[in-house]
Amino acid sequence: MTIWGQSRQLFGRERELAEVAGRLLDPGLRGVVLLGDEGIGKSSLAEQAAESLSSIMLPYYVCGSPVLSRMPYGILSTYLGRATAAEMESPLTVLRTVRTHFQRLTETNGLQTLLVVDNAQYLDEASAHLLTQLAMSGELRLMVISRARAPRIHELLSLARDGLLARIDLGPLSHEAVHEFCVSVLGGPVLQASTTLLNRISGGNPLYVKELLGRAQRQQRLVEANGAWFLRGRPDCLDTSLVDLVKSMLGSRTPAERNVLETLALAERLPRSVLSAVADDEAVRSLVIDGIVEILPDRDESAHLVQLLHEEIIRSLVPAARSAEIRARVLGCYAPGSPGSSMNPGDISTLLRQTEWALDCGDRLPGEHLLAASRAANGIGDAARAQRFAAAITAVPFRAAAEVELAVAHAKQGSYGQARDRLDALGKRMSADKAAVWDRLTLHRAMFVSALSRTSGPGEGLTALTDKWKTASAPAEDDPGVAEQVRVSMEVLNASALILDGEYEQACTLLAALDTGGLLPDAAELAVLIHGLYAEVLTACGDVEPALQQAAAAATMLDTGGGELQGYAGFVFVRQAQAMLHGGRFGQLEQLLARMHSVPQHQLTLLGGSLGVFEAALEIHRGRLHDGLRKLRPAVEALRENDPELLLPYALGLAGYAATVVADGTPAAGFVAQVPTVGYTGPRHLWLTAQAYAAAAEASQSTEGPPSGRLAALAAEARAGGLHSTEKDILELCLAVGDLTQVGRLAELTADFDGAEAQALHAYAVAVASGNPDRMVAAAEDAIRAQKYLVAVESIGHAIRFYGNHGNLRRQRALIQQLRRRREELAGVTVSYLSPSLHLVRLTRREHEIVDLLLSGATTKDIAAHFTLSQRTVEGHVYRIYVKLGISRRADLESAYRALEPGHRSSSLVR
Repeated sequence: MTIWGQSRQLFGRERELAEVAGRLLDPGLRGVVLLGDEGIGKSSLAEQAAESLSSIMLPYYVCGSPVLSRMPYGILSTYLGRATAAEMESPLTVLRTVRTHFQRLTETNGLQTLLVVDNAQYLDEASAHLLTQLAMSGELRLMVISRARAPRIHELLSLARDGLLARIDLGPLSHEAVHEFCVSVLGGPVLQASTTLLNRISGGNPLYVKELLGRAQRQQRLVEANGAWFLRGRPDCLDTSLVDLVKSMLGSRTPAERNVLETLALAERLPRSVLSAVADDEAVRSLVIDGIVEILPDRDESAHLVQLLHEEIIRSLVPAARSAEIRARVLGCYAPGSPGSSMNPGDISTLLRQTEWALDCGDRLPGEHLLAASRAANGIGDAARAQRFAAAITAVPFRAAAEVELAVAHAKQGSYGQARDRLDALGKRMSADKAAVWDRLTLHRAMFVSALSRTSGPGEGLTALTDKWKTASAPAEDDPGVAEQVRVSMEVLNASALILDGEYEQACTLLAALDTGGLLPDAAELAVLIHGLYAEVLTACGDVEPALQQAAAAATMLDTGGGELQGYAGFVFVRQAQAMLHGGRFGQLEQLLARMHSVPQHQLTLLGGSLGVFEAALEIHRGRLHDGLRKLRPAVEALRENDPELLLPYALGLAGYAATVVADGTPAAGFVAQVPTVGYTGPRHLWLTAQAYAAAAEASQSTEGPPSGRLAALAAEARAGGLHSTEKDILELCLAVGDLTQVGRLAELTADFDGAEAQALHAYAVAVASGNPDRMVAAAEDAIRAQKYLVAVESIGHAIRFYGNHGNLRRQRALIQQLRRRREELAGVTVSYLSPSLHLVRLTRREHEIVDLLLSGATTKDIAAHFTLSQRTVEGHVYRIYVKLGISRRADLESAYRALEPGHRSSSLVR
């Protein structure tokens, strides 16, 4: 009897599926041994492979278990029902019985037998030996599914080494496959950063991913809004079936091995020498061989658990007293003051984990230790731990610094109001206490977070704050180095105020005069802020190349800071991404986005919305509106939760415009109306762009007369403010909605603008202004090279319209066919996105119905009967359809119709 499991969908396993099927069909092999960790998808892959070969092989499934492993031939008992007790004592008789059973089945159905052995790690020795004999006989195909390093399948593995069986090791899913899996399970678009986090936590194990999805929903950390999904916090797995799996794993280990697992789970990472001192070295080697523990190739040969979920679950299972005992043993291995000791950790991760572990054990730590840990946590952007450590400081000399760190943590999370309130209250207390004196580092961090917390609203508030900090810093300015640092800090605050007021050119002049080389060594944060703000204003003003240099300088400081500046990754990323986007550095932006997905886990939830906006903006700038909107919808919802860079108004306008153009029918089309209701505007250059996208969406929906002058007015406002990058984007939108009066200004603006995007726009604008169709086609080639696919289609669309207006239908049809042939090169962008002035004559509703019938195989006679029309009338409709689509044969109908008239079918975001 064939036993079929529940149908399971595979993700990201196309290569492995083809390999398994190919090896099963290989006449020189007798089968496959499929190895992998629990939950990695071995059974699903085996089932799909067997199903794909169902016309050649008939699969039969058996499954091992701990109970069957204690019975001789337990897993094969289904095929030994008629064997007597005496026969079961003879291995040869048992082998003959099983062979006879499968020979009879093969004779009956005429198909080759495929025996699928699942959970083969539970094979008893007799069954393993019998399966080995069956494989060697070649009378059936064998597919053995087992966890890696299972001792009971050594005979079968020896056949793989001898070349009779193919060994295939199944690894974790890729991030792309995990994302696809999450989208399938949840039934809607999911934020890329959220699936990256799930992939990191799960190690790419599909079973773990599924458990995490369920747990995150129950915890309300995975939320759905407007049909899109995102993580609002890191999920745990403490009430899932994975806990039972880990308990089972612990139960199967020796006491010495459990001690190793508990120690590493609590410490996160330990030098090999320390681990050997507190645990049995043989137990460590055993766990390394089994792939549970990994020794890193660093200086200390650090040991850690391979699976992060195992670490988290084991840590939750260790009682507090046991945890304190293990901690005492670990600390006893260090000399006082040595790297790794509780008072002098060797790196940031060690400092944070040991501080957290000490607090979990109820230890009281010195104020200077807690303050250092809080500053380090804020430095890497781990605001939650920074708040915990700062809140634990009770020593009076460190309370002011602790309050500043709490404010920094609020600012890192985007809670600027709470940060501002804490600093204002602290400033008042310090002013009232005449004996209170700011130390230099605390003063610097307070001024820095003040700049961050005033990122919205009028600049006058920040100017007043500058005067306040100037007064507060007076007692500390006796040191010339401190005085210079305070002066630069004041200038940075003044520049921030100018940016808030939209005075970008003045801010640019002020920032250009600042010299980061003269700052004190511990003022790296201030230098990062200067480079980042300078990159922002340069980008907005259209000086893209210098902006890229400033952003790269800030990014280099982050990379070389040993993790201490990681908390500014989002701040630097947004400025760098904006410069790359406006410079047409699309390939570099893709690489930057990929690198940002490797930031620490706690930053993925905080920055996920910001990452999603630029992932989407990249696609929309290229013209791939469907792809961009699919990424933008969850990003918008994530920004409603965490928006540290104030990108939500821009994201709403962008999403509303894309949804309107592609007519996808999702709630995103209503985002346009939400742009002015957010409660804050964000940076002025992005606010103008957000309003422009909203205006373009409204213009795209209009069917009466030429576009309104709203976009032109916004472009003029950007030009007056010196925001040339913003003006460029708005002018591109003007042309996209059919306002060709702005062609001259776009050509003038982009003539000496940096970057491939501007060059493509310049060629496009000049070609349209010239009225020369050959130049329009040439401009389309430039746009394709710059990955401005919608501009390429628009440019060819102008040429198509030109030939149509001048009666050159042959040349018009040739260009239409060129668009169709090059659809893949144009990244799937179709003329359904063209501006209203460029649309080809659309098919009528009746013509759409006729095309549907033609594509279903109906003849013109069938269609005439369907609509109660004469056949000649239908043939006339068909002729007009062919003319509109630029084809002459029915064989070309489907490709032309799908490419040039996608209609509602291709509007769905699910495709």
